[in-house]
Amino acid sequence: MEKAWHIKPITAILRELDTSERGLSSEQVQSRLRKFGANKLPEAKVDSIFIIFLRQFQSPLIYVLIAASVIVFLMGETIDGSIIFAVLLFNAIVGTIQEGKAQNTLLALKKFVETKATVLRDGKELIIPDMEVVPGDILILQEGEKISADARVIASSNLKVDEAALTGESEPVYKISETLSTGSTESDRKNIVFKATNIVAGNGRAVVVATGQETTIGKIASKIKGLNTEIPLKGNIRYLSRLIIAAVAVISTLLFFVGIMTGKPVKEMFATVVSLSVSIVPEGLPIVVTLILAMGVWRMSKRNALVKRLQAVEALGQARIIAVDKTGTITKNELVISVLRQRPGYVFGGGKSVADRR
Repeated sequence: MEKAWHIKPITAILRELDTSERGLSSEQVQSRLRKFGANKLPEAKVDSIFIIFLRQFQSPLIYVLIAASVIVFLMGETIDGSIIFAVLLFNAIVGTIQEGKAQNTLLALKKFVETKATVLRDGKELIIPDMEVVPGDILILQEGEKISADARVIASSNLKVDEAALTGESEPVYKISETLSTGSTESDRKNIVFKATNIVAGNGRAVVVATGQETTIGKIASKIKGLNTEIPLKGNIRYLSRLIIAAVAVISTLLFFVGIMTGKPVKEMFATVVSLSVSIVPEGLPIVVTLILAMGVWRMSKRNALVKRLQAVEALGQARIIAVDKTGTITKNELVISVLRQRPGYVFGGGKSVADRR
């Protein structure tokens, strides 16, 4: 059960967390790191190249093509079997290269944006990596910094925090150190600062009450991680694969029995049915789909959009309505002049700067 830190007096919180306004000792820090773990949000598993490669074969249509390739090899048609196998291999290689590059880029960006926290320990200010912050640490809050953990404010001076990452609201929230009597939602807790939010003005100090997955943003991330994120393309390919398998089964069965009833040898009819089944399977479809998606990834990269998985491109293309909080997301709550009419013509502006004169 979540503790109501916002309604507790500062002295009671410090006592409960076994800390003081001078901060934790080195021994306490090491003990709490072992107990609570690193202060980081749930992370998606980083897949190896081999796992990414194997993932390219996770499609019912690919399974059908693999079966067709095996059957063709068993029939002695080495060239045809090799062609099907080469198509599957090329498809997997293209997908692996694209997803591998995206994963490596995301990891590089993550390392680039790693932030630091300023804390009090043994009465001294220290700058440490975010992931080393533990419950009971005293955070030094300064303008322009990102907050490293959920913390109860114990001192503030004109402290304003942008909580858009958490609540979606673009207006900064004033933070105070006084004890509150109510506050059922995050936006009501004026004496609590939250991990992943930004300080836009003022300064202060706060005692850390939750880190990592126990923070508000961490709990949200855990819930999102468990959502079903299957994309339309997978469902469509699965449906197509079932249709193909059903069609192959029905046509092959009818053809086989018709041939037997007309006096054809069983061996000859079996070879005919297998050849027909293989010819029905669209060997080129997977590679066409992969190349089209790869082209979409390339086009999006030109607009500084990074796609982690190829099939996500198709899912994004299916979006027709996107619901967002307009102010602060696609607008800035500012009135900006874009066209000024004056003699002898017009002045056109882009944002706050003049772009063209006519």
